[in-house]
Order: sequence, then C-alpha cells, then structure tokens
Amino acid sequence: MDDVPDLDLGPPLDLDDDLDNSSVYVQGLTDNVTLEELTDFFKQCGIVKMNKRTGQPMITIYLDKDTGKPKGDATVCYDDPPTAKAAIDWLDGELSSKPACRYEGFNRGLQ
Repeated sequence: MDDVPDLDLGPPLDLDDDLDNSSVYVQGLTDNVTLEELTDFFKQCGIVKMNKRTGQPMITIYLDKDTGKPKGDATVCYDDPPTAKAAIDWLDGELSSKPACRYEGFNRGLQ
C-alpha cells in the first residue's frame, strides 16, 4: 500500500468542543417559567438571538402536547457560539437561585 498518500487531517475532532453551536439546552425549569424570565436570565452572558420575523427572542420553551403546559426544558439561542459556551461555563448552576427556575441540568443543545 505504498500508493496511498499520507494525509494530514489535523487533530481529531472533540465532540465536546462544538464550535458551531450557538444553542444552550436547559432542563429542570418550573412549569410557570416565562419567556421574559428566561430572556432576562440568559442575556447576562450575551445577546440572545432575536427572530427577525417576530421580533421575539429565539427561546423555545417545550410544551407537553397533551396539556399545553411547559415540560420543564427549553432551548436558548445566542448570536454566536462563544456566547453559548460562556453561558454554559458561567451560568451552570445559577438557575437554581431563581424563583421560577429550578436547575437540574444545563448543557449545549444538539441543534
């Protein structure tokens, strides 16, 4: 197999270092958390992305399809990936001190 070129593909990919991900997935929220509360909390780290069509923050609070009530998790989209990483590093665990938010998990979304 001397005919196979020696390719330099660079360092191996680190799946934990998702540089293109600007979303943060949050779970353990109470069923009465509001979009405004999440926006105010997460903008501590940087600019929460806004939907250009609606003018609303790009935060998705997931709802139970049967009851229509929040399921306790959400996705927050930031303007850039470094801000999302900063939110994970700086705000992890801080959510538990908020009255409408109970922390159970906090990490990067898979979107």
